[in-house]
Amino acid sequence: MYNNYSNKAYNVHIIHTDKFKTITIKINFKKLLTKEDVTYRNLLGKVLLNSTKLYPTKKDLDKQTEELYGIGLGYSNNLSGNYIISSFNCNFLNEKYTEENMNKKSLEFLLEIIFNPNIENDNFKYFDLAKRLVKDEIDSLKDNIKKYALQRLFEMLGCDNTLKYNSVGYLDDLEKITNNNLYDYYKKMLKSDLIDIFIIGDINDQEIIDMLNNKFNINTVKKPSKTHFLNQKITKKVKKQTETLPIEQTNLNIGFKLKDLTDFERQYVLYAYCFILGGSPNSKLFKTVREKHSLCYSINATFKAIYNILYITVGTNKSDVKKCISLIKKEFNKMAKGDFDNNELEAAKITYINSLKDIEDYQGSILKMYESNIYFNYDLIEDRCEKIKNVTKENIINLHKKIYMDSIFVLEGENNEKN
Repeated sequence: MYNNYSNKAYNVHIIHTDKFKTITIKINFKKLLTKEDVTYRNLLGKVLLNSTKLYPTKKDLDKQTEELYGIGLGYSNNLSGNYIISSFNCNFLNEKYTEENMNKKSLEFLLEIIFNPNIENDNFKYFDLAKRLVKDEIDSLKDNIKKYALQRLFEMLGCDNTLKYNSVGYLDDLEKITNNNLYDYYKKMLKSDLIDIFIIGDINDQEIIDMLNNKFNINTVKKPSKTHFLNQKITKKVKKQTETLPIEQTNLNIGFKLKDLTDFERQYVLYAYCFILGGSPNSKLFKTVREKHSLCYSINATFKAIYNILYITVGTNKSDVKKCISLIKKEFNKMAKGDFDNNELEAAKITYINSLKDIEDYQGSILKMYESNIYFNYDLIEDRCEKIKNVTKENIINLHKKIYMDSIFVLEGENNEKN
């Protein structure tokens, strides 16, 4: 059962289930994304989760988590189309399995971290430490070669929108942030951001609402102003960039833009399309490029529906890049003709339905599903199970007409030929 409550300053979404012994709470602060927000919010999360007024050191904070039966705390930034979402979350044992008032104490602990930071003279304690940690994260962006290559593709695809931003931050922005700047940014976030509170577990609604009314210190009324979904500009010319690093394997990344998809195409047909093209060991790309021609170590097709893009990633050798691209184009064009059989489509549907069954086994996954329902108007599980069954070959052929190859990024290895 799902209930929604709004006091105009924030929305509370309560998902009832007695399947789990724990309660999960996620508090989202959401705003329209700018490049500077990424660095500010990464830094802010690190200072807030390091200490509070009541728990002035990391040791004090850790001790309190133990006293609350090992409560789990977290903070994350999610770049979601036109928005950035900064999430504070906690997971703790329901007081039915611990002791009376532990639900209240656990929620208060999370709110302590958000609303009572360790501040002195409008400055955060441990600011310098947090800044060093963010710098280290930015400096290490190239350490994960696959992620780095994919980010470079996104920069090409998103040259005129928010897709181009990485999720860690930027050194030029970090250097400009002072302790006082960060405190001002924090206060503005509390005052201006759209706020959603998601709670899942076996709980009493009124008790939670009363606690929030007493402790959640925000009363500014705000209204959403824009969709999460990006509109992509379509160009006829395919862009290509190549970069070389001293790595063992070449990473080939091909990006496609999607235009004017319906809700049904975005939620269901696109999944089936990618699965058949390159989403499984039985996919067209895997069978042709890897098995038949032995040109790659790995190959996969996936998508980001919010950004209206589809992309193919390939681990290959430098000398095989051109051949890989040629074969990928051929298989891509075959999709326009419906050159696949019904067994492939049925396999896509079965895999999709099985993945939905897995969602019900995890509290966080259920919460995320409701989050996507609220933010993107995505269907819930029962509707998803039924609607995926309605995808036809004709749907996939029609979807192909809305997919445009846009960018190719190659991260070359210096000496990676076949052994």
